[in-house]
Amino acid sequence: MDVITTHLNADFDALASMAAAKKYYPDAILVFPGSQEKNVREFLAASQITLEFKKLKDINLEEVSRLILVDVKNPDRIGKFSNIVGKKGLIIHIYDHHPFTDTDAKGHKEVIDNIGATTTIFMEMMQKDKIPISPVEASLFMLGIYEETGSLIFPSTTVRDLNAAAYLLKKGANLKIVSSFFTRELGPEEIALLNELIQTAKDYVIHDLRIKITKASRETYIGDIAFLAHKIREMDDVDAIFIIVMMEDRVQVIARSLTPEIDVSEVLHEIGGGGHPQAASAVVRNMSLEETEGRLLNILEKNIHPSKTAKDIMTSPVISIPWNKTIKTAEKTMTRYEVNVLPVLKNNTFYGLISREVVEKALFHGFGKSRITEFCTTDTPTVLPSTSINIIESMMIEQNQRFMPVVESSHIVGAITRTDLLRSIYESLLRKSRINSREKLTEKPSIGKNLSAVLEAKFPQEIFNLLTLTGEVARDLGFSAYLVGGSVRDLLRGESNFDLDIVIEGNGITFAKALGNKLNARVKTHTRFGTAVVVTDFLKFDVATARTEYYESPAALPRVEMSSIKKDLYRRDFTINTLAIMLNPEHFGKLFDFFGGQRDIKEKTLRILHNLSFIEDPTRAFRAIRFSERFGFKISKHTMNLIRTAIRINLFDKLSGTRMYDELSLLFAETEPVNAIKRLSKFDLLKFIHKSLAFTQTLKETFEAIQETFAWFKLLFFEEELNKSHLFLMALLDELTPEERSEALQRLFVPPSARKEILNGIEQSKKVLAVLQGDSEKEIYYTLMPLDIPTILFTMARTKDQKQKKAVSLYLTALRKIKPELSGKDLKQMGYAPGPLFKKILTSLLEARLERKIKSREEELAFVKKTFKI
Repeated sequence: MDVITTHLNADFDALASMAAAKKYYPDAILVFPGSQEKNVREFLAASQITLEFKKLKDINLEEVSRLILVDVKNPDRIGKFSNIVGKKGLIIHIYDHHPFTDTDAKGHKEVIDNIGATTTIFMEMMQKDKIPISPVEASLFMLGIYEETGSLIFPSTTVRDLNAAAYLLKKGANLKIVSSFFTRELGPEEIALLNELIQTAKDYVIHDLRIKITKASRETYIGDIAFLAHKIREMDDVDAIFIIVMMEDRVQVIARSLTPEIDVSEVLHEIGGGGHPQAASAVVRNMSLEETEGRLLNILEKNIHPSKTAKDIMTSPVISIPWNKTIKTAEKTMTRYEVNVLPVLKNNTFYGLISREVVEKALFHGFGKSRITEFCTTDTPTVLPSTSINIIESMMIEQNQRFMPVVESSHIVGAITRTDLLRSIYESLLRKSRINSREKLTEKPSIGKNLSAVLEAKFPQEIFNLLTLTGEVARDLGFSAYLVGGSVRDLLRGESNFDLDIVIEGNGITFAKALGNKLNARVKTHTRFGTAVVVTDFLKFDVATARTEYYESPAALPRVEMSSIKKDLYRRDFTINTLAIMLNPEHFGKLFDFFGGQRDIKEKTLRILHNLSFIEDPTRAFRAIRFSERFGFKISKHTMNLIRTAIRINLFDKLSGTRMYDELSLLFAETEPVNAIKRLSKFDLLKFIHKSLAFTQTLKETFEAIQETFAWFKLLFFEEELNKSHLFLMALLDELTPEERSEALQRLFVPPSARKEILNGIEQSKKVLAVLQGDSEKEIYYTLMPLDIPTILFTMARTKDQKQKKAVSLYLTALRKIKPELSGKDLKQMGYAPGPLFKKILTSLLEARLERKIKSREEELAFVKKTFKI
């Protein structure tokens, strides 16, 4: 005998799954293991669906040969059917969507998936197998999905649940029927129970999490008390709620969680229940209300850990200063590293703090040469890495402390600023508000969210596996690994970018070598900068030690020192490039946004990170225009003002030509060059390349023509590599005199070979256009043949003569490929002696082909024999 059953207190997902399972097991008997929720009973009483259910008392359990479990796999939740789970010869099939537990039954067939509803699993099967569904059945199945996913807005809802619901709508599901079972008024009995639950409610704080436990007692059974849990949850802002109701000879427990720190399925599993991390239930026998409450509190104390500790939000490593340094040295250190507080160390242990305010006052009074120990604060409160955020918040607010040292065994291991604390509080509030409003995550999550699913969806499997391995290797070394830069930025922009940059809190070179060994990859290290390049069979990527930079003078190259991820990101150019994703397994996919990068991506705004950014590195002005044009972002008003300030004080005169050349090359390669060069002109940046450069109508037309010509060429000859940037540099310098061109290329420090290519290309193009007639293929060939491809394309773009354009096009598409089929070897076999004659013969053959006198090898042989006697 086959039996289809589900969990106690069956809900609509259980009922719908049983009905769907019946399609696959038509001879099986449908049996509830116990009670059903009130809504389910009302539906069965009023519905036209033809399902026949047997009562459990009418089933001889010993005759059951195959047990089909739907929406459940824990024996503790299937009533008396648990007595036969271990029976010899019993076949068990399981269809479920709940998380695994150690006490789950093992099935001979298991279809288990982490999605919003078990009904969705069956809908996917039925759609694939083309099993017919009536409108009445579709409505029942829709009820199962809607109830379990909170009308498709619970965080557990997946795309697959949405697709299943859409499929059911096509099959005639009636949403009016569905909604009628979710929008109902409370009856007198339920109102009385709700009032009692509210009156008896107690709030507990366990590891900074607020938990409400409420209890009541009834002599008779009341169904669907889970509905009351939602009502109570809506009345108060708590992290979790547990409703305990004694009915007849049992205690029913309903639990709802609003935070990932409390997994209610794990909590109730210890008293024989189960469910999801956010919603679970249990039926307890032989325990009173008070005993059940006490048991729950013990379990919660054991299972719940502090949501966040100092270690989770602190900045590490911390810039510090030895005790015997002077006040003047402290002032320089603060300015160099852009910090306002420095921990003071004595014998490498924490001694105290000194603030910028104290340093400035000491300097004002002439104590610049005094030791900092004479002015630092030595009774500063400290915390441990394990101290909870709640305690830290109280200490910093009550003691008006803006910098909290994190100290372990007398050594400073990190620091928490007010900004760190506010960000942590904001993330917590944001998370709770999203859960309370049941807001579904999008592909562009907000601050602190986890992007692991987005990483897996956007990256090829081999790259995703590489990122996973990266985190594991970092963890084993005691380091933290982060994916940073353009790949993260573009991930949040909804695009794929496989140019990976990995930053390590720790030793980047040590990490790169360890990862290289795991991957059997080549590793090239740069000890001075703490960086490495890892080259695998399928990808090359950069690894860097988290570092901070300081500039000893404007526009100079930076000095680099080891630092934290936050400091590392702070040295970057724009907020959109300061996002990081943690790769360590315990927090894989966690997004770090210290500087508002997500906001600016959403608002499509390019914003500089700090006010001295362009002074430290003026090339960022060119980069701002490049990113603005490439992404279609606006440059913020403040950022534009800072660019103009950098121009006004002539910082670009100090900028190395190589860095400017590199930025121009990227600008021409990644954007619409005509728009980019126009923006450079508006900011008056062209003068720093050469004082005579200007954005003219001729330059605009040439740029547009080159863009069109380049696109045409790449479409026809996509396999040929071509430096697009050099073409536009030719156009940019075309209107200058030869001397001015040389000066501009020297200012940009263009490599000698490229400089020669650009200068010769401009001059040769002018000469060619002066003589190119395009009257014969032979003339076209010999005029263009000495030129390289960039010069030919530049020539094609410069000319406005359509006849000349056609001539260049003909050469590129056809004439340049023409050559004799016969070779010197063939001529030798024909009896001709090697020497100047060979060149004369081959040239004659080429010209004959260009003049269309010869078309085949045979005609070449005949031509040679006739024209050149042996």
